[in-house]
Amino acid sequence: MDIFVTVIIIVLVLFIAGTAAGIFLRRHIHKAVDELDARKINLLNRDIPEEIAKVKKLRMSGETEQKFEMWRKDWDEIVESILPSIENQLIEIEEWAAKYRFKKAKDAIGWVGNRITTVEQQLDTMVEEIDHLVSAEAKNRQEISEVRGKYQELSNELLTKRGSFGEAVRALDEAMADIKQTLASYDEATENGSYLQARKQLLMMKDRLHDLRETMNEIPQLLIQVKSTVPADVRNLEMGIAQMEESGFHLKTFAFDVRLTQFKKDIDKAYEQLLNLHVKEASELLQTINDEKEQMYETLEAEVTTKNKLMEKIPTLKEQVQAATERLQTLLRETTHVQKSYLIAEEETHLQNALQKDLANLRNQLHVIVDVTENQKQTYSSIYEMAEKWSKEMDTFKANIDNSIERLRRLRKDELKAQETVSRLRSVMYETKRTLKKSNLPGVPVKQLEALDFAETKVKQAADALNEIPLEMERVEQLVHEAIEQVEKGSDAIEEMVEKARLAELAIQFSNRYRNRGEEVRQALDQAEDAFRSFHYEEALERVQHAVEPYEPNLLEKVERHISA
Repeated sequence: MDIFVTVIIIVLVLFIAGTAAGIFLRRHIHKAVDELDARKINLLNRDIPEEIAKVKKLRMSGETEQKFEMWRKDWDEIVESILPSIENQLIEIEEWAAKYRFKKAKDAIGWVGNRITTVEQQLDTMVEEIDHLVSAEAKNRQEISEVRGKYQELSNELLTKRGSFGEAVRALDEAMADIKQTLASYDEATENGSYLQARKQLLMMKDRLHDLRETMNEIPQLLIQVKSTVPADVRNLEMGIAQMEESGFHLKTFAFDVRLTQFKKDIDKAYEQLLNLHVKEASELLQTINDEKEQMYETLEAEVTTKNKLMEKIPTLKEQVQAATERLQTLLRETTHVQKSYLIAEEETHLQNALQKDLANLRNQLHVIVDVTENQKQTYSSIYEMAEKWSKEMDTFKANIDNSIERLRRLRKDELKAQETVSRLRSVMYETKRTLKKSNLPGVPVKQLEALDFAETKVKQAADALNEIPLEMERVEQLVHEAIEQVEKGSDAIEEMVEKARLAELAIQFSNRYRNRGEEVRQALDQAEDAFRSFHYEEALERVQHAVEPYEPNLLEKVERHISA
């Protein structure tokens, strides 16, 4: 019994759910059908007949008549066939929905939607093409008068100014004849109702008339350039080059003859371009000739300027060689004099030999510069570059001489400095020994004595090296450096030892008051005194501090305060 009730409940639930789903889907389909129907009605409400009627105001022949019939036929088919078919399909969709044939209804909705979209696009294209045709006719009607006027204006100018166009008048006549033919084709297309074709021809005429206007404006001036101005400039340039070569300028390197020949070819080419109305190309070619011509003039002017600068520079170069020769002789004399007292490094000797070779090379290079200048064997600009390079090398040469002279003179300065240092080190050693003597110590540890003796030996070695002839400054400087290190090391060690000995002595004296504090204290103090008498002053100080530390933890501070008082 329970199972039977459960089954009934399940069936009822499924029935209710199915019914609810069916209601929902039918509602969704009805909504889609309403939207499609609204789009269909919108198509019918579009004022397409009025748009098509605009074409009837034009000349109904040829292309216009064909398009009018095509658009009218398309609209009739949409109204009489396509839209009724869509209406029937929408009715069927609603019937399928009522019979729960939802899939078929949904597929049909998609098909109808696509069909309506196609019709909408077809009508949009139709309206756009109608507007294009109608506007083309209107624009043609507005602009053709201007085109005819410009054509007539150019025809009159070509007739009255034929002489200014030279042989290019033949090409201009042909261009005007072409425009006249296009104008006739425009009239024919308009008469036949081919307004779009006529529009293309009109726009083409406007462009050609504009270009022809600019061409006719430029040709007379360009003809003057190509037949008179530019050839005359090239001849003047050619004559100027020849005169400079006769006066001694070496210009073959620049290959001006090749460029002049090319100029003449380019002038002929520019003329041919003008005869064919290629004004832009001819103008650019003439501009290139003028630019290169200016560059050539700049090169010639630079040669003249460079020659003048070179003629002024060469005497100064000769003076520099003479001055450098005297300077080198001064260096060699000073070297000979210094060698009597000092040992000069081998590198310095090699450097001076190299300087003599460098001077010989500079003389030879200057001879070449003077020769090619006097005999016009090169362009002056290239010779001037040689002279500039030579000057830089001479500056380097003079700097090397000055550095060598300075190094020689520095030897004497270094010697005096070394002597002063040795003298100061002797004073330091004297003061160290004096401090040691005044300290009244029982003795000095062997290690400190040996360090002091070693420092004295180093000072003596440096002093002896300073007395040698010839004087080897590198060795002297090394010995002086070693002496400084040893003297400072020995002096500091003696000073530290004396200070610790004094502290140890006073600490022992101060601590004797604690001898009766116990055997251990007495023995420790005796050991401190033994270390002091054995010259182990640091050990003595440490032992006495350790012995009385329980009674005097700050013993060393008290002793130092006593010394400072």
